Amino acid sequence: MRSLRFRLLAATLVALLVALLLAGFLLAGLFRDHVTRQFGDTLTAQLDQVTARLEFDATGQPHIDAQTLTDPRWSRPYSGLYWQVDGGVGARQRGVLRSRSLWDATLELPGDALADGVVHRHEVAGPGGARLLLVERTVTRDDPAATPWRLLVAADLRETETAVDRFNEVLLASMAVLFGLLCAAAVAQVAVGLAPLRALQRAVAAIHD
Repeated sequence: MRSLRFRLLAATLVALLVALLLAGFLLAGLFRDHVTRQFGDTLTAQLDQVTARLEFDATGQPHIDAQTLTDPRWSRPYSGLYWQVDGGVGARQRGVLRSRSLWDATLELPGDALADGVVHRHEVAGPGGARLLLVERTVTRDDPAATPWRLLVAADLRETETAVDRFNEVLLASMAVLFGLLCAAAVAQVAVGLAPLRALQRAVAAIHD
């Protein structure tokens, strides 16, 4: 513990370990944020598609022709991609319209206030308890007295979480290899750097003798 070589090497390795851990956490967080944001942007594009297909009849009731939606997952029960239309005067009615993929389930989310056209994102529980990322917006007809309708699009987060987990595994393995290489470099640096001191130590010992 009193050895200069040991103290230099220990300080270097601790500093390397801390730096790699901080870099690892930063990279993992940035990747998760990027994947989640990209996934949310894709869902927003799906929400735009559903919004474009929304029509109203003479009584003001909404209608969406599911045949005009391009993604086949809309029609496959519990496929992991869902849309839903909520609305009604007073207490909000859930699932006035919904995709076939929801089957007998409905999407539930916090009752936050939405300005017309503004998109909000939530993480909610879906069919079978699956975690979903949900995007929503409120749409109102031109009639000032018209009922506002809430359009929801949600998708399963499992694929995103799998991608994040796989990236974290690769990142951890890469950091471990990098730490090993840096440790070897630190040992070599300390050995080379202290070589003159060892020569001086031998010279002093010779003078002492």
